[in-house]
Amino acid sequence: MNKSKNIYIGAMSGTSYDAIDVSIIKIEKNITLESFYSKQIPNSIKIKIRNMMESESTNLTELGQLHKKIGLLFSQAINESITKTKLTKNKINCVAISGQTIRHEVSNSYPFSMQIGDPNVVSSETGLTIISDLRNMHISLGGEGAPLVPEFHNEIFYAPRKSKIVLNIGGIANYSYIKNKSKIWGSDVGPGNALMDSYCQKYLNKPFDKNGTIASKGKANNKELNLLLSNKFFNQKFPKSTGKELFNLNILSSKFLKESPENILATLVEFTALSIYESIKKNKHKYDEFIICGGGGKNKFLLERISAIIGNKVTLSDQYGYDSQAIESMAFAWMGFNRINNQAMKVQLRNGKYNKGLLGSITQARP
Repeated sequence: MNKSKNIYIGAMSGTSYDAIDVSIIKIEKNITLESFYSKQIPNSIKIKIRNMMESESTNLTELGQLHKKIGLLFSQAINESITKTKLTKNKINCVAISGQTIRHEVSNSYPFSMQIGDPNVVSSETGLTIISDLRNMHISLGGEGAPLVPEFHNEIFYAPRKSKIVLNIGGIANYSYIKNKSKIWGSDVGPGNALMDSYCQKYLNKPFDKNGTIASKGKANNKELNLLLSNKFFNQKFPKSTGKELFNLNILSSKFLKESPENILATLVEFTALSIYESIKKNKHKYDEFIICGGGGKNKFLLERISAIIGNKVTLSDQYGYDSQAIESMAFAWMGFNRINNQAMKVQLRNGKYNKGLLGSITQARP
């Protein structure tokens, strides 16, 4: 390890595809967040991403061009974050990027996860070493390819004699269970913000329901809720993963979509909260603290419903000194640290055991 280069950058765009989040961290004895920056993704690109995610087929030319465009967006976000912090690039060891997931299928005979955002473009535009495609080695080693964050959650939130749930609410919701320093557990549990945001964007011309204000005025439709909770995903064994190829507006009934926006959003909030509760209940995870991170942490009504349904208070990671919006991009920076220093990461298997491996491919534009 080159100790003079102790700065690592993580850049990610999640299943919400609203922005590229960039975290710059310093790794010495502890992990310190030096800077967090978020760059909005243009609406024209968001539409292309959404169409590609939700379509059963795609045009190869469109795919190839979007791969390059998103690579350029990642490059711009990374360079802007570096400029903002007045950081010299010779102190940066590497940048780990998640890319934009457009397909995640791990239940078929040939499981795969597809991210776009060309690391060759990112490396040439930033002049930095890029770590990318972390999910497919995870899958090749027997994992789900998602969530990748449980080991990082364990790294920063573990405390002796305290068990914790760390819930990340992005487009898809996942949680880590932290109890033992040497063991990790994590799984996707359901839609997170995916359905709520998609409904707002398509029907209300809003990016999202700020603070859950619209949803808070509505009443959940129990019939639609029962239909949503009967989705085959919820009967799959843990750990498991999913994406917007499943949790998109196509799973909502046409009759339900004729209801008021207030009732529709109230139902979707309840669906997210109940899917989280049911997953914790099925896994019999007992906990002392319930920590929330990710964009969903800004939805006050969603947090109220989660707290009410689980019967316990929830706490944003900000109260532990970690910006809830920055946690996931920090995790990718830490994964870059592991990969560039040839430190294997744990891969959780469905049989309760673990595999280990080097996650991510290395791209360098310059010697």
